[in-house]
Amino acid sequence: MNKAYRALIPVLVLLLAAAGASATQAATLVEHNAQPLGLTPNAGSPPEFGRCIKVTSGEYENAACTKTSGSSKHYEWYPAFGSAQPLEKTSFTTAIKESTSSVLETVSGTQVVCSGETSVGKYASNHTVGNVVITFTGCVALGGSCTSEGAAGGTIVTHTLEGVLGVESLGAEASENGIGEELHPPGGGTVIASFNCGGMPVTISHALIGQVASNSMKASDTVKFKQSGGKQQPLNFVGEPSAALSLRLEENTPEQAGESLTTIQTNEEKLEINSVV
Repeated sequence: MNKAYRALIPVLVLLLAAAGASATQAATLVEHNAQPLGLTPNAGSPPEFGRCIKVTSGEYENAACTKTSGSSKHYEWYPAFGSAQPLEKTSFTTAIKESTSSVLETVSGTQVVCSGETSVGKYASNHTVGNVVITFTGCVALGGSCTSEGAAGGTIVTHTLEGVLGVESLGAEASENGIGEELHPPGGGTVIASFNCGGMPVTISHALIGQVASNSMKASDTVKFKQSGGKQQPLNFVGEPSAALSLRLEENTPEQAGESLTTIQTNEEKLEINSVV
C-alpha cells in the first residue's frame, strides 16, 4: 500500500503553540493554532490508529502490518474508523506508573509536583483523540497545595483536551520512526488548566508532546512525557515549529515549561499505532 508514498518518509504534524519567559524567548516560539498545515494528518497518512488482523490473504506478512515484501501475507490493516473492521470500543484511561511522580517545571526552575495522575479519553479519528481530561492528585508548589476550582485539595483537573499523532523522530525507515502524540485545547483554545497554589493563581497553556509506542497491537502501553530544564522533549514534530507548554503565575509573563510523566494507557480493546501504512 502506497509504496511510493512511504518512500517520501511521511510526516504528521500540527502547528503548535508556545510562550516564553521573556520577549526574546517569545519571539522564538510560535503561537498554537489548531488549523492544519500542509503536512497535517489526513486520510491514509501514517501514523494512524487501527488494528492489524490475521486473515487468509492480506497485504502484510507480519503481525504489525509493517512488512509487505514476503510471499506469505496473512495480515491486513484496518484503520480505527471508516474501515471494514473499525474499533468497536473507543475509550481509554491512563494511570501514573507506580512509584513515579509528575513534575511540571519552568525554565526558571519553578516546579509543580504531583504524586498521582489519571485520565479518560476517546479515540476520535484515525489520527486523533478527544474528550481527554487529566486529573493530577497530591499536587504541591510554591509552598502550598495546588487545587483547581471545585476540586479536592491538591487536585488539578485539566480542561477537556484533544490530541493528534505525529512523527517526533525519523528512523532509517518508516517502521523505525519515533511517534508522538500532541495534547492541546480544542478549537484554537490555549488554556490547559487553571488552579491555585498556596493562594497564587496559576495557568498552564498551549501544547505538549508525549512519546507513544508504535507497530504493536496492545491493550495497554506506556506513554512518556519528558522534559529537561523546563523544555519538553521533543519540542516539535519533525519539520514543524516548537510546541512549548507555558506556565503563568498571577499576571506575570508566562514562562516556557515542560512536563515529565510516565503513565500507563489502557484501551477498551487492543489497537496499534502504525507508523507505516
